[in-house]
Amino acid sequence: MGRPDPVSAAGIILCGGKSSRMGRAKAWLPWGGQPMVVHVANVLRNCVDEIIVVSSESLELPPLDARIVRDRKPELGPLAGIREGLAHISADRAFVTSTDAPFLTPAFVEALLAFAGAVAPVADGHVQTLSAVYPAEALEYAADLLDAGRMRPLFLLEQLDYRQVPEGDLPDIASVRGFNTPDAYLEAVRGSCEGATAVIEFLGRSRMLMGRRELEVPVGTLAEVLAHANPALELVDGDRVARPFLVSLDGHSFVRDVAIPVGAGEHVIILDASVGG
Repeated sequence: MGRPDPVSAAGIILCGGKSSRMGRAKAWLPWGGQPMVVHVANVLRNCVDEIIVVSSESLELPPLDARIVRDRKPELGPLAGIREGLAHISADRAFVTSTDAPFLTPAFVEALLAFAGAVAPVADGHVQTLSAVYPAEALEYAADLLDAGRMRPLFLLEQLDYRQVPEGDLPDIASVRGFNTPDAYLEAVRGSCEGATAVIEFLGRSRMLMGRRELEVPVGTLAEVLAHANPALELVDGDRVARPFLVSLDGHSFVRDVAIPVGAGEHVIILDASVGG
């Protein structure tokens, strides 16, 4: 199953922007003590020659040892992101993954790269188009498909006469697993780190009412995390953070939707709304 000829390979990570179903950007979800996109980039660094991260213009990314490419038309979906990534690689082929790939391993990537041409695994009865290998020349086909309004990455693979690889023929098939909801993400976190916790940090009036600065709590949705605070604070109002307060995740961004997930090691900072932000 070895490569017929030595070829260079790139890794393309599709970040997108804020996930409507997740309530926050997947790239910033913590995994193994670092943002998800950093985790995926570190995995790829062990098996590819260059890394391209494709992201929407509106998404601020953490520091990355990778080339950042801004998606000109993120509303067109992942095929547009693949096009942007392929336009910037110097390698012969690229392994494409979404940023929510916590279980990705170098062995899985290398196994796919061992085949020539376009390759995609088949898992759970579906072609995994965002855990697949695309040759550099796929760029032209991707542009034509987008112009024709055919937005599915599967159409691109079909244009390339790709090879399907059954999940049983690949190591670490969990590499294709991602998550599209807070519950799915939190299930993955709890399964990978039993007893995973986050920290609530209280500032201002909330600190006075709590009588302490920090509280370690199990991971969960923001509503579940805030429920561990003194009920007298009334931090939650319906599906939002109550107006008297601001909530920041690790000081990076302010959030109000209490359905969003809070991952392992995150700091949920509570402060008075009167301070601004």
